Amino acid sequence: MEEANVDIKNKLDIVELRGEIKLLRQEVDTVKNNHIWHLQKSIDGINKVLWTVGFMVLAQFLWVIKTVIMG
Repeated sequence: MEEANVDIKNKLDIVELRGEIKLLRQEVDTVKNNHIWHLQKSIDGINKVLWTVGFMVLAQFLWVIKTVIMG
């Protein structure tokens, strides 16, 4: 009789674990599809700012060189 109770408890535990695995798969899918998109959007914004600052520094450097050469 006790063996039957253990079998039932094991089956219930397996069903519970399967439910948790499905929930984890859903959360991983949400992170993969949604959060990564938002991170990529933020990185793209930072990348644009860095390119803008880089061009501004280059323009200032060229202005200094022109001023030194031309007087």
